[in-house]
Amino acid sequence: MRLAPLLSLFLVTTPALAQKYRFPMELPASGTQPYVTAYRDHDSAGGLQDWNCGTTTYNGHKGSDFGIGSWPVMDAGSRWAVAAADGKVSFTNDGCYDRCSTGDCGCGSGFGNYVKIDHPDGRSTYYGHLMNGSLTVSVGQEVKCGQHLGKVGSSGNSTGPHLHFEPRTGTSSEEPFSGPCGASGSLWLSQGSYKGLPSDQCETPPPPEKDDSTLTSESPTGTPSVTAGASFQKTWVLTNSGNTTWSTSGGYSLALSGGDALGSSPPASLGGAESIAPGATKTWTLAFVAPSQPGSYSGDFRMDHSGKGAFGATLHVDIVVSSTASGGTGGSTSSGGVAGIGGQAGFVAIGGNGGSGSGPSAGGSTAAPGADASEVEAGCGCRVGGQRTSLHALLLLALAAGLRRRRS
Repeated sequence: MRLAPLLSLFLVTTPALAQKYRFPMELPASGTQPYVTAYRDHDSAGGLQDWNCGTTTYNGHKGSDFGIGSWPVMDAGSRWAVAAADGKVSFTNDGCYDRCSTGDCGCGSGFGNYVKIDHPDGRSTYYGHLMNGSLTVSVGQEVKCGQHLGKVGSSGNSTGPHLHFEPRTGTSSEEPFSGPCGASGSLWLSQGSYKGLPSDQCETPPPPEKDDSTLTSESPTGTPSVTAGASFQKTWVLTNSGNTTWSTSGGYSLALSGGDALGSSPPASLGGAESIAPGATKTWTLAFVAPSQPGSYSGDFRMDHSGKGAFGATLHVDIVVSSTASGGTGGSTSSGGVAGIGGQAGFVAIGGNGGSGSGPSAGGSTAAPGADASEVEAGCGCRVGGQRTSLHALLLLALAAGLRRRRS
């Protein structure tokens, strides 16, 4: 065929990920199989050179032509041209005479009856010389890889029934085959051998983006008791269980999703150069200040993707705020222990197997003011010396009562 320049233009977007193409024709279960009739010509000086440095082309040809077996096959129902990849139909032309044999019938800018598909990677693909009235798609329609577009004919500048397939970026034609005289990379999913056919299998599309997070650990756990106005921290380790990468530039942060902020300043941002890939972990440590009024308080935090909302695990902060009391010098505790109320740094866990500190306690051993360790019974805090003094007084009273009876 002889092609005139196409007049349609479109805005080119920067391809994020190049799509791979399947063979753009449906293979019949029986009968004549499609075959290569001409590749793209790479010799601009008037000679002939295809992608494999051969001469299976003709001067100035910008596409890849695939025959179907001439007129008898076309008259018997022809073959379906199909979408080489997912995309959207941006142009169609129909109504051209479809039995051209001179190579110069014009119509459709030389393509005759044809379909143009725009693809997400910024390229477009053209399917030319289709049969009159056979188009099954319309402008604006989303199509899937392998979907029927129309039947192969001989419309436009054609000498016999065949499909002209041509990828373009903007108005620039591209070679889909890689080889010593062709492109550096193939646009086919599997291009096959020289003069063979590319694979008719569609590329598996990438999964849709999914933001997700899973809580791996937190510290401290439970519901701690915190002195009113005291500062405290909580740490969570989150695993990126989605398929997106978290970064500040990508709009990811840890945000308050409910309850009290407890003196924190959400949202918390990732480090400037920090990037959390799928499967990686992120440790979040937030600083809080307990409210001044006693009571129970809670706050919830979740990962947030700007413009798409919160996602994944909910991180909880639950505390009981106690009023400030006198006595004691602090609430250092072991995990799950209890410390004295009224000291400094009052972030303690309720319940458990004990802690150390001054002041009243419950569930653990603490030293009462003025007592040494030998005077404390485990889990009680009562003074043993006090018990011995009371017993001695009772014995003296009993002896005095006996003396009085004798005198009487």
